[in-house]
Amino acid sequence: MKFFDEALIDISAGHGGAGCVSFRREKFIPFGGPNGGDGGRGGSVWAVADLNINTLIDYRYTRRFDAKNGEAGRGSDQFGAAGEDIEMRMPVGTIISDAETGEVMVELLEHGQRALLAKGGDGGFGNLHFKSSTNRSPRQKTPGWPGEAHKLQLELRVLADVGLLGMPNAGKSTVIAAISNARPKIADYPFTTLHPNLGVVRVGPERSFVVADIPGLIEGASEGAGLGHQFLRHLQRTRLLLHIVDAAPFDDGTDPVAQAKAIVAELKKYDPKLHAKPRWLVFNKLDMVPVEEREARIKDYVRRLRWKGPVFAISALARDGLQPLLEKIQNHVAAQHKPDEPLPDQRFEAPADE
Repeated sequence: MKFFDEALIDISAGHGGAGCVSFRREKFIPFGGPNGGDGGRGGSVWAVADLNINTLIDYRYTRRFDAKNGEAGRGSDQFGAAGEDIEMRMPVGTIISDAETGEVMVELLEHGQRALLAKGGDGGFGNLHFKSSTNRSPRQKTPGWPGEAHKLQLELRVLADVGLLGMPNAGKSTVIAAISNARPKIADYPFTTLHPNLGVVRVGPERSFVVADIPGLIEGASEGAGLGHQFLRHLQRTRLLLHIVDAAPFDDGTDPVAQAKAIVAELKKYDPKLHAKPRWLVFNKLDMVPVEEREARIKDYVRRLRWKGPVFAISALARDGLQPLLEKIQNHVAAQHKPDEPLPDQRFEAPADE
């Protein structure tokens, strides 16, 4: 299934049915009086959060949703039937905004959450409502009220505890495949990942967290370069960012430290709040570095980055060094549920090249 995290749709609730003008006509009852019923209520449009849906593809190609109108009232005191409501099931994490004003209408954050997007119009009154001691044969009725209509912008921001970021080919897909049940595409060329991948990491009994992998970032991503800028929003709800850096030497002479600084700068340009999230440094592909050079190389990278926070060196392919990292992440995520305990805010800036 293709992944879509944005959609533009039109919705309209049903109109209320018109009231009825009718009089009771039966044998031997010459003046039966009014018996016109009310019109039915128009159907409403609801949004429902569903954990079993993970993409907005249903709203990519079907873009108009109209609830049914209410039926008109009838004689013999018969009220019109109400129009059927529409339930639009969307992924948890969907933000629904008014496309014309940009105002956020609702955020779907919990499974089963329901939100009214467009209210159906009320039905009109039949002449039954207008009878009185001075108006015994009313011929008044009211039309149904119109239902609401909106043009909506849907935006999906995945809910994950941990987000992976890094340059293309830093090994993020290999990391998420090694630590979770996710099975992303893995290849030896950049931009293998074209859409976010989610995986559940189980550290122990009743100890787990959700990790998200987004397409790799490049310099200029905050202005639209590459693919990652389209998915940076998916990192905004994470509690921790893992900055994956390729520790192996590059054949073309590219400096991993310069790349790491460029990504930090892009995060700050895109959203200062995202830049301020706790961020840990993870050096990957350690199996491609000679054993005698590993410690010195990691120390050199850390010194040039001026990094003061946690540092981890792993090989996702060889599954080396993953367990200590997962234990630390699990403890950090669990601490987020303790409001009295201060959370570390470890990150590094992007200083000018030395």
